Amino acid sequence: MARHFELSAPPSGLATELGPGGDRVERLLRGVCDATRPSTAPGFTTPAPARPATRFTVVRDRATATAAMDLVDPGWLADLDRRRAAARSRLLDAGREEQLELAEHVAMLVATPRLDPADQTDPGARAVSGALLWLIGTVVAGALADGDGEEDEDGTLAELTDLLTDGWWPIGRVNGRFLITPYTADRGEPRD
Repeated sequence: MARHFELSAPPSGLATELGPGGDRVERLLRGVCDATRPSTAPGFTTPAPARPATRFTVVRDRATATAAMDLVDPGWLADLDRRRAAARSRLLDAGREEQLELAEHVAMLVATPRLDPADQTDPGARAVSGALLWLIGTVVAGALADGDGEEDEDGTLAELTDLLTDGWWPIGRVNGRFLITPYTADRGEPRD
């Protein structure tokens, strides 16, 4: 298994090294890289990336999106944790521990510096960064496990992966609505 210490993008051949589902993980990480280019304005992108399905409520204001994080249904978050655990279990049962470890390792190496807020004293930017990192870590296992043909029971992790890949931050369920917002990293140049 390859070991990487610093990455500004997924390494060449990552999908092949990860095996089934590796293409989904690589596409997710390339999407994160594209959505967090420092040439975009800090905060959330405008105009929005590809138009989302109508069942989502789009939040365009950064302050509103950040405040909504405190209102996300804890049951929805617990369900995501359960789905992540189930995907990880499927991968471990299939003998794919090294591939899972590599996928999660590369995801954090690529995403962390890109999502690191420029202003470390801004609690809202730090909260958004942490939420996005948690969500990326959550969906990586699902993206890799889905490659084995055993999809998440209703495709929730795959849908979240697609939203993140396309530059949307799925904030979560708030008062019966599913909130999303376009994102970029609220920071400067990526660290290499």
